Amino acid sequence: MQVFYRLKLRKYMFSTRVTGVVFALLLLRTEKAAEVMNELLPIPNTRAWKKWKTIVLGRIRHREDLNIDTTDWDDGTWTDTEREMLVGLFQNARDAYGVFERHLAESIFEHPLV
Repeated sequence: MQVFYRLKLRKYMFSTRVTGVVFALLLLRTEKAAEVMNELLPIPNTRAWKKWKTIVLGRIRHREDLNIDTTDWDDGTWTDTEREMLVGLFQNARDAYGVFERHLAESIFEHPLV
């Protein structure tokens, strides 16, 4: 008995490159997520970007959600500019995670395990 699946390709468009890269990392589930992120998203060597990258990669590595709240990272030492940037970056990660969850739900529905 042969089972054939008709692959259905989807095109995803994201508002930022960061969101697209995080979505790709969620799909890949690779141990080399940091290397992939560095290749796709050259991150400036700033304290804020390092914090964001550490938290997001840790959550991806442990397959945790990316609904990251300010209490997870804001220790009160950030400048207004850094804080604003981090809020935006973590929102990008949340957006990517939301699309990822919908993608998984649709994939499971379309291709249930037999």
